[in-house]
Amino acid sequence: MLWIGGGPQAGKTTLSRLLAGKWDLKIYNLDWHAVREHAVPEHTLRPDSATRAFARLSMDERWALPSPAEILERSIAVWQEGFAIVLKDLLALPRTRTIVAEGPGAFPWCVAPLLRSARQAIFLVPTRERRDIAAERRWGTGQRERFPGIVDRERALINLSARDALLDARIVASCAELGLRCERLDGSLDLDASLALLEDHFGEHLPATPNV
Repeated sequence: MLWIGGGPQAGKTTLSRLLAGKWDLKIYNLDWHAVREHAVPEHTLRPDSATRAFARLSMDERWALPSPAEILERSIAVWQEGFAIVLKDLLALPRTRTIVAEGPGAFPWCVAPLLRSARQAIFLVPTRERRDIAAERRWGTGQRERFPGIVDRERALINLSARDALLDARIVASCAELGLRCERLDGSLDLDASLALLEDHFGEHLPATPNV
């Protein structure tokens, strides 16, 4: 198992696809499975479930009304609940291929107990400038499809940007405490150089030859 965690808009999905394509790895995208396979009816969740509480909120209650710190703690709680399901999925996969799992829910403090080597995980966080560019490219001005039905869209965007900055700081501090590698990406590396960074880090855990 290899892990690529870190903050939103860091390029984790793009880089994991490049890595997997070159080295014939199995990709497990935490966000993809959370949205398409792990979603369950609200009434089936535990009464104290963070996911259940989140599902009952309006878009403004989720993103516009709370403080960024409150949004961060709620986001972490939801992601951590989902991580338990991720582990069940991964344990059920065949062990014939190396797996690279990626997503913001792969927090250092969740992943660390699963590692035999610190070289099995890397965490990527973008600078604010890089995140803003990536978000604009992905969602567009106003990001309407990101917050359907919301009233105070501008406040939500400000809060979400502040939440992501707080999450980055939490990830950087956790990596330092746990002895895990964290790279801050500012856009100065192109895709080839960013891929080479991952290959160097994961080198001993990659197949002997690339998939050519």
